[in-house]
Amino acid sequence: MVYKDVFGIDHDDCHIVQTRHEFNRIFIIENEVGSRFTCIKDNAPLEKKMSGHWKYAKASDAPKNYAVPYKAQKN
Repeated sequence: MVYKDVFGIDHDDCHIVQTRHEFNRIFIIENEVGSRFTCIKDNAPLEKKMSGHWKYAKASDAPKNYAVPYKAQKN
C-alpha cells in the first residue's frame, strides 16, 4: 500500500506503527530500514478550535535528508 506523509511524499512498502496511544488526526508509518514518517488520516475529526482539515505541506519544505535512510545520508 502507498501512504502519503505530511509533506505529500508517497511511501510504499511501509507498515503502520502501533503506538501506545491512538491519535485522532495522524498515524505513523515505518519503512523497511526503520525510517518513520507521519501521515494525516483521511477524514480526520475536527477539534473545537479548528476551522478546517489539515493540509499537506510541500515536499520542498521537508527537512534535508528527510526521506533518506540515516546510514545513507551524506552530511
